Amino acid sequence: MQETRFDLTYPDEPGRVIRGKVVSPGEQTAKGPWILMVHGFKGFMDWAFLPLLARGLAESGITTVRFNTSGSGVGEDLEYYSDPAAFERDTYSRQLEDMARVRQAVEDGQFGPLNPEEGLVFGHSRGGGMGIVHAAEHDYRGVITWAAISKAQFFTDKVVQEWRDQGFLEIPNTRTGHTMRLGLDAIHDVERNPDRLDILAAAARLEAPTLVLHGTEDETVPTQSAEDLVQALPNGRKHLIVGANHTFGASHPLKQVDEPLGMALALTMQHACQCLDLPY
Repeated sequence: MQETRFDLTYPDEPGRVIRGKVVSPGEQTAKGPWILMVHGFKGFMDWAFLPLLARGLAESGITTVRFNTSGSGVGEDLEYYSDPAAFERDTYSRQLEDMARVRQAVEDGQFGPLNPEEGLVFGHSRGGGMGIVHAAEHDYRGVITWAAISKAQFFTDKVVQEWRDQGFLEIPNTRTGHTMRLGLDAIHDVERNPDRLDILAAAARLEAPTLVLHGTEDETVPTQSAEDLVQALPNGRKHLIVGANHTFGASHPLKQVDEPLGMALALTMQHACQCLDLPY
């Protein structure tokens, strides 16, 4: 197994960087399958279960490409909230630009011999919702979501009005102790792009086999989100994990794998291998 780091930039926007890691099964000569992994809100590519999942998929023969979105607020050390300005100007559309930028790097061969036509998408929480939108706009063999959002606007009208009045929304990050700010661009993005950011409409266009995992005790995204997604998906399958919360029992750093997380990992591996006709 090999792990390499990468940085992708935007020539027209100095300072905007996508930092990521590629975990491959080893030396490859033929183009093989891969999976794009997208973290959730206030998350990052090395949060808790993501490295473990990446290694497990690589052991099954699937190269994993995970990254910190350019608006994650996580800087060069890859873990700490050291770029608050990037987080403040983040939007769904910028996240979708990041996903497309990483996919383009795959197609250009920047991450080694990967077959663009044998790709999967994995996303947690916000990353699950945007992963569905991204997958509906590109060609993927399969999709996996954990605790995915089903609508882009999930703040209450009262919160949105307060957000407009003060010009930003303050969001506590219990992991780091920081208070993070989201600017008005996030609201404007949803208002200006209602069709593209309609997650359920994107799900209805998504033909790839999609596994929708959700915990019955999710305190952040209600299980109704999973119900709505699987009803919209032409080829969707839902699995509710009894007793699992929004992170399937995981916290950062990951210290142990309890039953809910173990089940989510196993179901993910199984679905990924089935989509790619790999043994499991």
